[in-house]
Amino acid sequence: MQDYFPSKLAQGAQFCNRIKEKTELQKNIDKGRHTVIIAPRRYGKSSLVLKAAAESAMPLASIDLFLAHDDSAVTKRILAGISQAVSQIMPIEQKILNKLQTVFNNFRVSLNAGGFSIEASIATTGFDPVDQIFTALTSLDTLANQKKKKIILFIDEFQDIKEASSSKAIQGAIRHVAQETSNIVFIFSGSNRRLLTELFDNKSKPLYMLCDTFHLERMSSKSYLPHIQKLAKKRWNEKLSDIVFNKMVSLTELHPYYVNLLCHELWKLKHAPKFEEVFACWQECYNTHEERLIAELEKLTAKQQDILKTLAVYPAIEPTGQGFVSASKTPASTINQTIRALINKDMVYKVKRTDDALPSLIQNQLRVLDPLLAYALKKYS
Repeated sequence: MQDYFPSKLAQGAQFCNRIKEKTELQKNIDKGRHTVIIAPRRYGKSSLVLKAAAESAMPLASIDLFLAHDDSAVTKRILAGISQAVSQIMPIEQKILNKLQTVFNNFRVSLNAGGFSIEASIATTGFDPVDQIFTALTSLDTLANQKKKKIILFIDEFQDIKEASSSKAIQGAIRHVAQETSNIVFIFSGSNRRLLTELFDNKSKPLYMLCDTFHLERMSSKSYLPHIQKLAKKRWNEKLSDIVFNKMVSLTELHPYYVNLLCHELWKLKHAPKFEEVFACWQECYNTHEERLIAELEKLTAKQQDILKTLAVYPAIEPTGQGFVSASKTPASTINQTIRALINKDMVYKVKRTDDALPSLIQNQLRVLDPLLAYALKKYS
């Protein structure tokens, strides 16, 4: 049975809609404009980049800086990404090594089963990490120019670079290359919106105003409907009823990860799901993720937990209004402070747009970001 609803990257027939976002990202790629994609975790940022790159038919190298908290780790990950890029634009042959060694003359270039590998030379043990990254990127730019190729460098979890001791200088090196190159297109993303925004929107930071910013939001029910109905026809040779589809939308609140999670459970059924089976599958999702959700709640203060519980039951546009203050048993000043902290932790979000299939969503309403967590909080409140 094919997995049409993956928990990780959505590729090929798994990828759903995002037509507008994909088109805009492809335009930026074609124009050589650098982009930062900002969205909560599990909104499909990486899937979008891979889809746009694939349809642009351009080489893509992915660099994941997750937990790269020191200069050495950041340098190693970036060099590995550059190695990927080189392996895509050069024939993977032994005779190419000498040419690459000439271009990357400050590095050790080798060939293995996976392609070319570019590492800091043993002879330059004292080579500064900032110089390594800058030199490697400029060498890649030179090579791409020689081959008349444009390359996409996708750097994910970029906010983790903040912990490196040479973080600011490394960002400065990246900016210098990004401003000068016409052969490398940088796409940045990350799962911590506050930290990522600070890196690109703060005037005191090296990457200030370097990129176009894409804020990735939840898709509409109309975007999901043809995709899900098409896969329902493939699975059961019939479409889902309106009442079933609307129940799926209501439970997942159109959160991309949870739409896939619930559909994954439903598509295990041997027949098209009935209304009551949608809820049963949602409960199964909760059973599977209960420990993770509890662990996330335990990271919060008692007051943050209280406010989150109240928001789960009473989503609010004015959380300092009398009704919410009374329900949460918390002073208005404390509510404001706590909600800011929860937004920074990506536990709460503000509704940007309404949806006909989900009338409970109201413009500018503050809600628990994770719908499965909201379900649990309502269940046990």
